Amino acid sequence: MNYGRVLLPLSLIVLAGCQKSALSEGSADTMEAASYCAGQLSKASSEEVRIVGKSATEAGSTVSYSLDQAGNCVSSSDVTWKVAGASRTKTSASGMTSTFKVAGTYVVTAQEKTSGSEEISLSLVTTVVKEDLKISGPQAGFVFNPMSFEVVIPSGVDAQSIVWNFNDGTATVSNARTVEHSFFNVGTYQVQATVTDADGKVTVVSHRVTVMTVIDDMDCLEDLRISGANEAKVKIATAMHVYLPPCLVSKVGAVRWNFGDGGTAANQSVTHAYQAVGTYPVTATLYLGDNQEPWVTLDHSIRVIEDLDVDPEPEVPVDPNACTVAGATRESKGELVSEEVACGVNGKKTVSYRDRVVEECKLVVEKLNWVEVSRTKEITNEGSCEGQSCKLPDGSLLAHGASQVLYSSSTPVGSCSSVSESRTCNNGVLSGSSTHNQVTCHEGCGSFGSHGTVKTGVITGETKVPLKCSFNEEGFFDLYNEISDQTCTDGQIISSNTRQGTMKEAGKCPVYKFAPTDSFTACTADCGGKQNRIFVCVDDKGVTVDDSRCADQVKPVEERLCDANPEAVRSQSSVTTIEEANSSATCPANQIGVIVKTREVVTTKTMACIDHSVQLESEVAVPGAWVEEKYCRDYVARRCSHDSLSNTEAKGRYDWMVKCQDELPVIKEFLTNFANVTVTVGGKKVGLGSAGQEIYATFMDRAYNPEKAWIAPKKANAPCTMPATAYVATVCVSSCATPEQQILAEEVVSKKLKYMSFFDALTSQSAYVGTMQSADSLNKNAVVKTKVDQWVTELVDGDHEILVFKMKSGRELRVTKNHPILSQDGSMKVAEEFKVGESLVQSGGTLDAIVSINEIKYFGKVYNVFVQSNAPHKNVVLINGYLNGSAFFQNAGAKEMNRTIFRNNMTRGVFGK
Repeated sequence: MNYGRVLLPLSLIVLAGCQKSALSEGSADTMEAASYCAGQLSKASSEEVRIVGKSATEAGSTVSYSLDQAGNCVSSSDVTWKVAGASRTKTSASGMTSTFKVAGTYVVTAQEKTSGSEEISLSLVTTVVKEDLKISGPQAGFVFNPMSFEVVIPSGVDAQSIVWNFNDGTATVSNARTVEHSFFNVGTYQVQATVTDADGKVTVVSHRVTVMTVIDDMDCLEDLRISGANEAKVKIATAMHVYLPPCLVSKVGAVRWNFGDGGTAANQSVTHAYQAVGTYPVTATLYLGDNQEPWVTLDHSIRVIEDLDVDPEPEVPVDPNACTVAGATRESKGELVSEEVACGVNGKKTVSYRDRVVEECKLVVEKLNWVEVSRTKEITNEGSCEGQSCKLPDGSLLAHGASQVLYSSSTPVGSCSSVSESRTCNNGVLSGSSTHNQVTCHEGCGSFGSHGTVKTGVITGETKVPLKCSFNEEGFFDLYNEISDQTCTDGQIISSNTRQGTMKEAGKCPVYKFAPTDSFTACTADCGGKQNRIFVCVDDKGVTVDDSRCADQVKPVEERLCDANPEAVRSQSSVTTIEEANSSATCPANQIGVIVKTREVVTTKTMACIDHSVQLESEVAVPGAWVEEKYCRDYVARRCSHDSLSNTEAKGRYDWMVKCQDELPVIKEFLTNFANVTVTVGGKKVGLGSAGQEIYATFMDRAYNPEKAWIAPKKANAPCTMPATAYVATVCVSSCATPEQQILAEEVVSKKLKYMSFFDALTSQSAYVGTMQSADSLNKNAVVKTKVDQWVTELVDGDHEILVFKMKSGRELRVTKNHPILSQDGSMKVAEEFKVGESLVQSGGTLDAIVSINEIKYFGKVYNVFVQSNAPHKNVVLINGYLNGSAFFQNAGAKEMNRTIFRNNMTRGVFGK
């Protein structure tokens, strides 16, 4: 037995990788060899003949191949060259050139058919790379035999280091593109090469190899390959081929392909079109002879893309059929092919075979050519017969994979399901028990018997014969058996010949008496009444009948006390009182109001019917949780339409508060805490009780929900009385505009003047409003920012009389009657003084005529603003585009009303129009 690999005389010119320098040098060697062969052709013998060509190249390259024997070129005129998957090949007497457009592993073969049966078959593997690195080497080999592996690197990659790992427990090997390694144990190994380029990029490529025990006459195992491209175009067929080296041709009986997308095939050479972009693992599993167990599996990978140039160009071959000696014969074997043939009962099997072809050299049209004289099939592998049908007991056929319910008895006593079994046909063999061999079944009738059982005189029911009673009562009978003859038919008991049988039970007429019921007559009162029990006439079964059937008896009398409807006299009454804590908290500094703790106490009395009379059942007092209520507001001036006072009235209220403070703690607390606190009104500080003051205290009563205003006295001599739940809510001034009116104010984020609603300006506490720049700027669009002193609004919602100005421009203005508006003569007037036909002044001095003035009722809050200036022009603001007065003109600036604010010589051409 030979334990080392016997190398065929197929020595190769192997080029180490695809670096530019290596490729350049290899190409020169190849072209020199091809050129040398072209002029010195000789006849080859079978000894030490080899193929000269590249073992590695890049996609798009053209490689030349020729035959060499001991340094001498060999003529290729009797040689058939093949390379599966190449884009273009050309053959000539000197050899073959092949263009490889796409990356892949390609097995180049040269086969010379000689006279007789002798064949010389040579091979060379060319690995083509594009962008990715690839390991070239055997996919199968024997233990202890050295195997050679090469990492093929594209010219664009500058490899700095290579580390080999054979994953068999041996040490790694560094910095070698080609390595030789022996495996000492049977198994499948992943050979890995880790390549680091000049940029530090690390790439790991792997290659699977199957290692087996040595088999005689298989020295060429390491030459076993899949030949074909590693790239394909979507929906375009690509060719692949399993190259069987000479020592395996007669031993491999079948090839089974799996294309990684669900597709399969069984020939040695195949084509397959992928329908979607992706990377697919391809395997080819080989079987020895007629053996049905896999022997070895080869790997291949195909990356399917859209834009791939795969247009083939035709081969220009040397005539392979030319011969020189008339009458000579030669034999050749074809590739492994497979076909499906029928077998067994409706079965099929895959048979693999080769064609053995015998050719004879004959004169054809004045030229000697090889002519086929016989072709025979040599079966290499007969697959097992699969998909056979099964023959059922009744002679019918059951398809492979189908199921049929069969029965162990056709007439069971019970149900058919109890004797059934589902038997499945699996390649001509029925699963399950052979005792279940009946195709049909009739359901049984259980304890009655199986299908077809007959019984006579079976009791099937009862027959009633009526009795004649004293009161002609109905429904009283003598009871007889009913009998029938019965038959079991498919699980159903069928009755026939039904008739009356023997007496089962003699009947009797009823006996009557008075019997008490659970019912009584109506109670005479809802609580503490009387009622009698009701007696009825019943038969001996307790069924109530007419009292006439108990006419020979005296009806009993039974009386008792009762409550007809005790719930009707039940009542509850609840009283809710408010309990307030003895002490209360104060509002935070600079806030007005009160903080109190209260709780509700609910006292419930329940009256009910007890011992037949109405009495007190219970009295329960339930206190609620203490609730802290805050009635606090910032100490700022507000408009109080609900409690509007003149200065005289405000002074009278302040004097009343001072007088009553010792009797009314709430007032004293307010006057003490806020005696020295002021608010800014119209640019000046104003406090309570100051001379000419413009603010005053107003009160709310928290006894209501929602709370209501409590109007305090306006004269000092008023009595010192007020509700215990009243408190000082805020201090008041005037305001005029409705919340949707647009005022020119500073936006908080952008710090730019823009029109916004009074409500938004107050809510965001806009710091500036737009006012006139000077007293002579009316006819200009010059507006300056003036700092806001205070935004003013109502304490509570209230009813207001609002004037709606409809303007010629289509716009409108909504204000209270006393709101100040600049008129066309340059004076400030209250809104109610304007007439239809007059004009309002817009920014820049443009006039807009009043078309109509309508008065509407408005419930809600109205708004205005104080600015930090007492200059009249600084208190002219823009509302809805019109010049209006601020709260200044309703307070400190009231003296400016109806006076010309802007000088005539500064408004000429504006108000004069």
